[in-house]
Amino acid sequence: MAVLESVEKYSWGMKAVIVLVAFAMSYGQFWLVIQLYHENPLALCLAMLKGIPKKTELMSVFENCSKPLIYLFEKMVDLTKCMLDFEILPVQYTGIDYEATALMKTQIHLSSYWVMRSAVACTSQITSTIYEHINPVSSVWELWSLAHRISYIHYHLKKEFDSFKLKIEKKIKVNLIHLLGEVHDDNQKVLSSLFALKKDFPLKSGLSKDKVGVDVLINKEVILFISRPNISLEKLLFILQQLQYDSRHENRAYDIVWVPIAKAIAWSHSEKKAFSSLLELWPWYLLYEPTALSLSVIEFIKDVWQFHGDPVMVVLDFKGKVTSLNAIDMISIWRDLAYPFSVAREKELWVEQSWTMELLIDNIYPLIMYWMDQRKIICLHGSSNINWIRELTKKMKAITNASVQVELIYVGCKDMEITKDILSTIISENLSNYLPLLKIYFFWTRLECMKRSKLRLGYETEDDTFLNELSSLLSTSSADKGWLLVGAAKSKDILRLTGNQCLELLSLFDVWGEYANKFGILGAMRQALAPPIQAGCGNFAIIPHVEEITEDACVCKICNALMEKYIMYQCTSV
Repeated sequence: MAVLESVEKYSWGMKAVIVLVAFAMSYGQFWLVIQLYHENPLALCLAMLKGIPKKTELMSVFENCSKPLIYLFEKMVDLTKCMLDFEILPVQYTGIDYEATALMKTQIHLSSYWVMRSAVACTSQITSTIYEHINPVSSVWELWSLAHRISYIHYHLKKEFDSFKLKIEKKIKVNLIHLLGEVHDDNQKVLSSLFALKKDFPLKSGLSKDKVGVDVLINKEVILFISRPNISLEKLLFILQQLQYDSRHENRAYDIVWVPIAKAIAWSHSEKKAFSSLLELWPWYLLYEPTALSLSVIEFIKDVWQFHGDPVMVVLDFKGKVTSLNAIDMISIWRDLAYPFSVAREKELWVEQSWTMELLIDNIYPLIMYWMDQRKIICLHGSSNINWIRELTKKMKAITNASVQVELIYVGCKDMEITKDILSTIISENLSNYLPLLKIYFFWTRLECMKRSKLRLGYETEDDTFLNELSSLLSTSSADKGWLLVGAAKSKDILRLTGNQCLELLSLFDVWGEYANKFGILGAMRQALAPPIQAGCGNFAIIPHVEEITEDACVCKICNALMEKYIMYQCTSV
């Protein structure tokens, strides 16, 4: 009772911890002194100060007691760990079932009492054996008896705790589903339930490494970046490029939290190692203890939010409502322009977009954007056949030598191994401009995101020009015959050429090049590709007057020839 009073201000689990530490120190000190006082002067002095009799049989007595004593101590530690496992459960979890929680607390109180009682009994046995010369047989018997009692208590407490956790885990998932379906004043209740820990600081700042609470996310859109802890470096760098962090913008309307989820319940060594190196690159928030994330929350993320290994970005608005189950595609395509990252915003952006070179390149490589600003024609190319690339670059140089403002850029293909080999040859032979290998990965990843986004929103390849062109490009990206995309910055007119068709057209530059000044290089190319013009075709088109009439070429719907531009005025009176 005296021991209980001295630790009354602590939780029941901590009471047991403090008592175990005190007992371990006492027992360890006595054991060291007895072991060494025959040969160590310092140990002998300590033995004399403590009044330990110098008897040779004392060592053998302690050796007889040590086995049950160590076994008992191990069982006391196991029981204490089980108590602490309960006490570190988040309040949000223990509050789900008050009746089950109350029953567990009663078991914890009894367990803590028996740990303290056993520690006191052990200490009493040690002192009695040393100073009162009690029969060691009775001491050994009592220690074994206590060890079996503690083992029995631990077995039942663990069984009760496992049952309690199972019951609570089932309710957590249901509770989360209901919580996300309700209307809240802010996002705090939802975030607290998702990241519930005993501590008040479940998150960590990627830059400062400080522990922070979910209150730093109040009144903000929150993007949950969910991935494997060993996500590839290229994928992480792509996300970081598209959502560039600026520490000066502390009042930004959104924040990102990285939620790493391992394949198995326990993280592997490789996952821990990969995550520890990757988190140094992460400037936003992340879970402070990712391994402590509730199994029910993980199950919820997998089942309800459909996380199966590939990175996803779930968006919660400032009230905690899910506005997108995966915004990773729209963020990859439009970056901050996609704010507030909802499905409605994604649909709105696609209505505004057209198949243009500016959208394809975006901000992946600033030099290409500069060339676009200079009103140069951009030619993107790729192939797994280096001989085709050599032929292409040779013919394109003939065009640029004729003072045509064209830039040829190698953008590789989806297969990074093939691209790596081709790129090294292009660099060594100085064949053309090129994107760096990492930027090539970004380029194709972004195109894949465009296709997924379109298909997810219900667009059909047959009915959507953009999706049709995109699918064709992705399907021919690794083709041996090669491909070429020709276009200007904002122009919707992009010409796609493949294989021998491309090389043959470029070979005829001397024939169609003279039309470049009149129709532009794209128009001249289309003119050369068009079938012979039907004699006497007098088709015309009336285009309503606009302030900024488009510069794009207009193609005749009857004979596919380029049409010259005139302005026709039509009287509106009836």
